[in-house]
Amino acid sequence: MKCFVWSPFLYASETWTLNKNTEKRIEAMEMWIYRRMQRISWKEKVTNKKVLESVGLQRPELLLTMQRRKMKYYGHLRRHDSIQKRILEGKIDGRRGRGRRRQTWLGNIQETSQMKMCEVCETALDRRRWRTVTAHLGDVIALATS
Repeated sequence: MKCFVWSPFLYASETWTLNKNTEKRIEAMEMWIYRRMQRISWKEKVTNKKVLESVGLQRPELLLTMQRRKMKYYGHLRRHDSIQKRILEGKIDGRRGRGRRRQTWLGNIQETSQMKMCEVCETALDRRRWRTVTAHLGDVIALATS
């Protein structure tokens, strides 16, 4: 599964802007794959927790993998002077359109790290600290959901 499904799915996922609906759909797809692997029908009314136990996991991994990759990519962009960094940090002149603001990629980084944006920018410049933040990303998310 990791070879034939995750590899193409995760291709360029670092650049995606995720909202709650997309995150739910990604987790649902992962659970659907686990159910198909175990040949568990939706009619059997088996909970996601039981399915994850049968696969040997505590929680779905795909979304966490995407978030870790995204955080690593942000750290890379922040430390190197490139056109991507200039685009990421750039501002557009003019007036904003009506309605709710669209969710941004940097907003995703801030939400995932659970830090203020100034702290995120400062931490990303120090590779060792940033690796620690990305390595413990699942722990932070697990604490937030429980």
